[in-house]
Amino acid sequence: MEATISLRVEKPVLAEISKIEKKWQTDRSEVIRRLLDSAIKEWNIKNALEQLSEQRISIGKAAEECGIYVWEMMELARGKNIDWAGYTKEDLEKDIKVIQ
Repeated sequence: MEATISLRVEKPVLAEISKIEKKWQTDRSEVIRRLLDSAIKEWNIKNALEQLSEQRISIGKAAEECGIYVWEMMELARGKNIDWAGYTKEDLEKDIKVIQ
């Protein structure tokens, strides 16, 4: 279901939108839809990475919430130095002791 949204933007923002209209050779509504879609995807990724870094969600759930593959989320997490596994050096040492 589609809905109409009205918004007011300042002249500099409108000028930027007009530049994009010309570049993409499309109308203002399409430009705004694409930019909004891109901003929402970016926000979802940022939010998922934040939750992942706090270990509130799994890597799989983060990927699902962003609509991307797990390996893509792993790459994003790695790029932000996020330890999504939660497996510490201490955990490794404990596991080695158990095995021995």
